[in-house]
Amino acid sequence: MSTPVQPNVSAPSAGRILEYFAANPVAANLMMAVFLIGGFVAASSITAQSFPTINLGTINITVPYPGATPSEVEEGITRRIEEAVIGIDGVKRVTSRAYENTGTVSIELKEFVDEIKVRDDVETAVERLADFPPERAEEPDIVRLETIGEVMTLVVSSDLSDLELRRGAELVEQELLAIPSVSLVSLFGAKDYEISIEVREETLRNYDLSIGDVASAIKRSSLNLSSGEIRTNAGDLLLRTNNKRYRGAEFADVIIQALPDGSVIRLRDIAEIKDAFTEDKLIHQFNGKKSLFVKIQKSDAEDSLKIAKDIRARMAQYTPPPGIEIDIWEDATESVNNYLSIMTRNGVLGFALVFLFLVLMLDLRLATWVAMGVPISFFGAFLFFNFFGINFHVITLLALIIVLGIVVDDAVVVGESIIAEQERGLTGLDAAIAGITSVSAPVTIGVLTTIAAFAPLAFVAGFFSQFYQAVPIVVITVLVMSLVEAFLILPAHLSHGRDWSAWPLNTIQHFVSTQLAGFRDHQLIPMVRRALHFKKTTLAISAAFFVMAMSLIIFSVVRFEFLPSIEATRISASLAFPVGTPFDVTQAAATRLVEGAKRVNQRSGGQAFRSISMTVGGQTSTGGGPFGGGRVTVANHLASIQIQLNPEPIREVPAAKLEQLWREEVGPIPGVEKLNYVSQFFGNPSDIAFDLTHQDERTLEQAVDELKSAYKQMAGLFEVQDSNSPGKRQYDIELTPAGIAAGLTPSDVAIQLRRNFYGEEVHRIQRGREELRVMVRYPEEKRQSTRDLFNVRIRLADGTEAPLTQVAKVSESRSYSSIERVNGRRIVTVSTRVDRSVATPEAVKQDLSLGILRELKEKYIGLQINEAGFAQDQSESLASLARLSLLTVLIIFALLASLLRSYVQPLIILAGIPLGGAGAIVGHFILGYDLSLYSLFGVVALSGVVVNDSLILIDRYNKYMAEGIHTVEEAIVLATERRFRPIFLTTATTSLGLMPLIFETSTTAQFMIPMAISLATGILFASLLILFIVPVLTVIGENIRSSTSHSAELASQAD
Repeated sequence: MSTPVQPNVSAPSAGRILEYFAANPVAANLMMAVFLIGGFVAASSITAQSFPTINLGTINITVPYPGATPSEVEEGITRRIEEAVIGIDGVKRVTSRAYENTGTVSIELKEFVDEIKVRDDVETAVERLADFPPERAEEPDIVRLETIGEVMTLVVSSDLSDLELRRGAELVEQELLAIPSVSLVSLFGAKDYEISIEVREETLRNYDLSIGDVASAIKRSSLNLSSGEIRTNAGDLLLRTNNKRYRGAEFADVIIQALPDGSVIRLRDIAEIKDAFTEDKLIHQFNGKKSLFVKIQKSDAEDSLKIAKDIRARMAQYTPPPGIEIDIWEDATESVNNYLSIMTRNGVLGFALVFLFLVLMLDLRLATWVAMGVPISFFGAFLFFNFFGINFHVITLLALIIVLGIVVDDAVVVGESIIAEQERGLTGLDAAIAGITSVSAPVTIGVLTTIAAFAPLAFVAGFFSQFYQAVPIVVITVLVMSLVEAFLILPAHLSHGRDWSAWPLNTIQHFVSTQLAGFRDHQLIPMVRRALHFKKTTLAISAAFFVMAMSLIIFSVVRFEFLPSIEATRISASLAFPVGTPFDVTQAAATRLVEGAKRVNQRSGGQAFRSISMTVGGQTSTGGGPFGGGRVTVANHLASIQIQLNPEPIREVPAAKLEQLWREEVGPIPGVEKLNYVSQFFGNPSDIAFDLTHQDERTLEQAVDELKSAYKQMAGLFEVQDSNSPGKRQYDIELTPAGIAAGLTPSDVAIQLRRNFYGEEVHRIQRGREELRVMVRYPEEKRQSTRDLFNVRIRLADGTEAPLTQVAKVSESRSYSSIERVNGRRIVTVSTRVDRSVATPEAVKQDLSLGILRELKEKYIGLQINEAGFAQDQSESLASLARLSLLTVLIIFALLASLLRSYVQPLIILAGIPLGGAGAIVGHFILGYDLSLYSLFGVVALSGVVVNDSLILIDRYNKYMAEGIHTVEEAIVLATERRFRPIFLTTATTSLGLMPLIFETSTTAQFMIPMAISLATGILFASLLILFIVPVLTVIGENIRSSTSHSAELASQAD
């Protein structure tokens, strides 16, 4: 192998462009002005939000089936939909859930499919189902789920009646919709309006009526009906009957029956008409008062900061009705402003440190224009953000912090090269052109390798990949702009004019430069020579460092957690008693949680909690993170508590610690089936979840019990739960021989009982923005005991009546509260949370996979166990990232090999990446942080810097060897001496730029720090090792090549 020849990769046209801008400061300044001014204008139009908008990639089918049990819903709704859609092209996974009264089917789509087409295919498949939906079930609602950005949630509270509170909230809703920038407002947490027509059994018997008779009479009297038209010479006339009622009072005069004597029975004579709300026992309280939520959301193109500003201005002028209070429950823009403030503060501090360091090391003019590479590159990149659909959010800001540490590298290398040429005697334009030419190839390839390192992040599969798909776009755009700045703008400013440094600054710079040169000549170079003399020892030390770093992970000294917890703005608790638990029991438990929260707040200085909201008879979610969306699940056995936290520094205790104190203060609640406390920003109630499925239900239950037992025996696991909870007690009705003999069918009995106890829906009314039902049923007090059931009389075919107990047998049974299936197989999910002070979810999952999960599969043949929830998405993303990493290495190798015209030298350069990664691990150990996904981002950025530093060293070595007057060792030592200063500068500026973030004390920013640690500490270790390992490997490679060539030459002579 001959010594690689340094190619001239710059085309003549490219060289002329470089010379033109170097010789034309006006053109360079105009380009700089375009970047700075245009970027500033573009940045002002970029919208801001907390997190990136996530494409859920899911189609949801919901079918209400009032009065149906989960088993009936499974049989009549979910299983039939599953079978119809599971084979559609583009469908990845089908999950169905059958609840009481409702069935839902979630269809998860594959990557990169046409979601609109798949939705149309799903809708067509459902429409083709015969006799679907079943009688009494409603039409399926098929929607493609979309995440809408959160802006603000207002809470409307009052001590007035429920109706007055609802009307007050509706007025607030109307006021918000009047704001031009507001387009999406929703009221949630309120009961639905309903007109309930209640008739007693005794009254029905007196008039020989049934619920069905009353409902039919109302349907015939309350309607709008077109009767055709009359075509006259004067024009056409429409014939219409407009008698549909819209208010409860309007139904009172409906004629139910005409008597023989000519009198009539009207509805008001036999029924009580209530125009109010549904009968759900649902309580919302905000700081002890009845309350409702008003949520304001936005589309992706709208600016949440502007919308929030407009809302605050309008609400400051709005006067609510007497007795109505309005508060801000949650303002998502607070987190946006908080992150912007943190990132701006750290960015400015990092930039200041970089600039001050450059001023100490370089002439003021060079330091100024090198540092200017940061704002020029950033604002230049902002010009393209709207084109790529990039918003300002926490992930975008994270990417900007990543690139802050490496964006000045190009300018440092180019600027240092120009100054070196000036030190050699060249001046002005000649020095600028010579400096650019000497490093243009390695700098360009170095940027391309960094781009290649980040680009695969845009193609990672899995749901979670959407969180960080903005990272490669931001980093690549800024790096391209930095390359333009380093080649076209910087040389123009360094090729004209004189030095700016004056006394005493120039004296300080001379002293620092002398000391650095002395260190290089008297400390570093002799050490490099010794390393070349003791090559095996040097390699052994490096290998030992790498093995030591890996052992920190193997022995869990440094742990890995995919997504570290982000400091939350709220903590919550949700509890669930067994289905069918009385409302009063649930309310007592919820009150206990609220009282416990108040005591925790007092123990924490009284300033930890801003507000406490309680929901009883349901569970409220007000969104959070990128999955925002308010929703209420109504059931007597459910309750939830939402606590809004005060921001820092008012609150001194982290959210996770407050959650722990709250859990300890409340203690176990007797009879509770599930009790989850959540203080994570994304609101994920479990850290580990597995789906178990088996064809035999009994076997499945045994496996679930064993897995839960294993969870409880492992240290650090708590809130162990499964989804296999029993449902309500139910009465099964079966005809007796007497009932059959009387001509009854099961349908006759079922329909009559349904009308009596659930009610008969007359019709639905659109009143304003609300759709409400008109129901005919027994009074509520006549539907509250088994005695009411057994007193029911069933109408026979001949018009007579018989007691229910005579025509039917009633037996008690119990099913499940919900039935969940995945891809056609019933599953049970077993979940738990992990105490991070004891273990990480990843470590626990590894122990489970090697232990109980393997044992269960061997014990129960046919048992399938799969990760569920977030864990499944995380595994998919990590697997995809691992595959793309290999492709990345191959691309970087190809770029380096094409430049260096060598297969060996790229391997030498790539050897620095694992050493840099080892340095990042050691950095996490020293500073006491766990590795995370964000640490991997830092390692990716680190790999680019390591390759750049190694490349400029090898590039200089090749140039010395091309002169033909140096030995291998002399050439590599000279190259190390020549390139020490740019390597030192890039290493120092990268680390200094990230130091403010590393030592950030805000809990909100803690999840970002591992990224900065990876890059800042990794580059310190990597650069130190590069200065020794690259020379040693280069000499070893040359020795092997020489030995191989010599052996081949001897063999040729022997022949």
